[in-house]
This record gives sequence, C-alpha cells and structure tokens, in this order.
Amino acid sequence: MLRKVRQFIMKHNLIAPGDLVVVGVSGGPDSVALLHLLDLLGKEEGFSIHAAHLNHGLRPEADEEEEFVKELAKSLGLGCAVGRAKVREEARAGRRSVEEAGRQARYAFFIRVAEELKADKVATAHHMGDQAETVLMHLLRGSGLKGLGGMSPKRDIFIRPFLAVSRAEIMSYLQENRLDYCLDASNYDWNYLRNRIRHQLIPLLEKEYNPNIVTSLCQLATVARDEDMVLEEMAVKAFKETARPEAGGLVLSLETMQVLPIAVQRRVILLALKQLGGEQGWEMKDVQSVLELARKPGSDKHICVGKNIWAKKSYGRIIVRVGREKTHPFRYFLEVPGKTYIEEIKAELVCHLRKREDVWPSQDFVCLDWDKLKKPLEVRSRRPGDRFRPLGLGGTKKLQDFLVDSKVPVEERDRVGLLACEDEIYWVIGYRLDERAVIDSTTKQVLVVEIRKKQTH
Repeated sequence: MLRKVRQFIMKHNLIAPGDLVVVGVSGGPDSVALLHLLDLLGKEEGFSIHAAHLNHGLRPEADEEEEFVKELAKSLGLGCAVGRAKVREEARAGRRSVEEAGRQARYAFFIRVAEELKADKVATAHHMGDQAETVLMHLLRGSGLKGLGGMSPKRDIFIRPFLAVSRAEIMSYLQENRLDYCLDASNYDWNYLRNRIRHQLIPLLEKEYNPNIVTSLCQLATVARDEDMVLEEMAVKAFKETARPEAGGLVLSLETMQVLPIAVQRRVILLALKQLGGEQGWEMKDVQSVLELARKPGSDKHICVGKNIWAKKSYGRIIVRVGREKTHPFRYFLEVPGKTYIEEIKAELVCHLRKREDVWPSQDFVCLDWDKLKKPLEVRSRRPGDRFRPLGLGGTKKLQDFLVDSKVPVEERDRVGLLACEDEIYWVIGYRLDERAVIDSTTKQVLVVEIRKKQTH
C-alpha cells in the first residue's frame, strides 16, 4: 500500500519535497493509517506532517478519542493541533444537519490550523469506499456529471492520498503495523444516508450485481471528472460572454444562452448560482428550474431557487439576484432653475427657464411649456392608477400599460421617474413626454431639462 500511495501522490502532484502537510485525524482506522503512512513517506520523500484533530463534542467517547490522537501523534514524534466545536448548536443555529455542520466545522478548523502553521497542504483519509459512496449519493440525488466525478485527489489545499486504496487494504495495513484505532458508533447509525449506502446498498450491489462495484464507481468518477473539466472550461468561457453584473446579482442574456449546447447552459446557470449563493448545496433541480423559467413564454416571471437566490425572466434576460428586490416610493421637488439629484435613477436633472426663441431642438435635453405646467413640479415614482397622455397617441393611457408596451423590465418600473404635479404626469423620464407639456407656437417660457447620469450622489 505504501508503494501505491506514493505513486498516486506523484501522479497527481499532491505533495512536494519540503512541504508541510496537516493531516486530519479523527482517530478512526482510515485517518490513523494515513498519519502513520504519511509519516513514513515524509521521511523518505522529504516532507513533514502535523496532526490535527477536531473534537465535535457529539458523543461520550469524544474526549477519549481526542486523547488517543494526541498520544498517537506523540508516539510518532509529531505535533498535534486540537480544536473543539459545538456542532449541535451550530447545526441548530444554521438550520443544517448535524452531519453537514460537523463537516463544515471540521474543514474550517483544518484551514485555520494550516494558516497558523503556514502549511502547504491538508490531507484527509478518504479512500475508494468513500468515493463509491459519494458517487452513489450524488446519483440518488439526480446529480449531473460534476457530482458523478465524486471527490478529486486535490482541491485547493486539500489532498486525498488514499483515493486509490480500498478499505480492505487500509485494515490490512493497520494489522501489519499493529496500529490501534477508535471505532465511531455513529458510522453505524442508519439515520444517515451515507451509512445506509455503506452498509446496505453497496453490499447488495456487490452480492447481486457486481462484486467489483466499488472499483467500477471509482472508475466512473475518474472518467466523469476528466470530461467535467472539458465542459467546465467551455462553461467558464460562455459565462464571461453571457453574464454581466448588476446591483445585487447577475444578468444572463437569453439570446447568447440559447445558442449554447444544453450541457453548457446548465453549467452557466450553476456558475451564476454559485457566484451568488456559494459553492455548496446546489442540485440539478435548482439548475433545471432556472432553465424551465427561461423557456416559459412571456416576461416578468420569477422563482426562488434556494438560499434566498431569486431568478426572474424579463425581456430576453434571466436576472439572478440575492433576495427579492425591494423598491421604495420616492418623491423629490424639482429645483427650477437649479439641479435636483434623483437617487433612484442615478441622475441629476438640471433645469433652466428660457424664452421660446432661445430654444433649439437637441437630443441632450427636453423642453416643456412652462406656463402649461401646474406647480410645484416634482419627480416621483409611479402610483396605482397613474395615467397620462403620451405624445403622439391622441388619448390617455395607463402608465402600467405604457411601461409594458415599452418593454420596461418589471424590476425597473418602480425606479422610473415621473415629472409631475400630484396626479398630472408631464414626462415619463427617459421615455415619453405628455402632449399637454409640449411646446408650440403659443409657448412663451420653456422649461429645459437636461439629464446628467451619475454613479454616486
């Protein structure tokens, strides 16, 4: 087994001479074997190791296991970092399973130890059996290619030198080297899905279908990871071309998305979800729900994907953001003459009064008949029942219908500014004048309004 692990480390470039490797040790058979074997290899290959143990405080034996790991490290002449966590409390506070909370606490502890020691790697004792269980768990949850790839030999600073060895080989190694270890009774608690897969499903598959099922599942993981890498490169490139940041989220162009292969579309969506909601916890159903949203006719449809991430289809775009956007009503009295900054539209309105003969047509400003306007003028957000007389229509129209016809995305409608006096709207800013405010041959004084876009006030 020593030779096999050495070859696996070299093949995947897991450890280099001079590295300091933190080894996660629970006290169970797998981690005890890993610590002992890496100690031997380190002396041969020129790297050093340091043990790390997190006491989860979940079982009566936890303190005994902590002492066991410290004594084991001491017997090998190794340093040992020990930490404690209140996993049950953390699980309850974070509304997570105890298993997930324990895993997160464990990895956070290992990272902290590595940073304190300035270590290069953190080694965990996952082996072929763990890999097979992981693949089956993802398969049962309907995972895609990424999930079927299981655990990789190396991810960030974490390495898994035992992924090429079986549990039987580990137990044989322990026996040959007369190494003691602890047994965790929770590994036989069938309330956990992984334990049911380990003790029920895999033995059944070995007995009734394929005696080499663990090896076959590990081979599947290797092939899936290799093919996943190719698709991931395509997806990252497509994501850069498809997504653009927007306040609080991302906007995906449906026009660009729809020409992509469906496998790449899924990954682009997954990249968006991960960027906003973190790496862990996403499933194929989450990605599929966004894809189905994109295919539905019409606009202004929205769904909660999970983790308070919301997706909305709006006029050829999928908008993904954290939380549902809330827009509060706004109202500003217009300084005439003067400057008025409107935070909601991120623009400054600069107002001047001019004689009719001093005004000429321009795309840089709009002109309104000052004497026809009621006062005081204000810039406000829309209200239920708003109507106006769009220039060129020859009649009144509901503001809501006008915004829909103008393809104003629903999430932007409450930020559209209206130059008005109470219920009388004279200009839907940036879109259309009201015909009652238009200058004509009878106009004497003209209100000239220039829009100056700004990023900050």
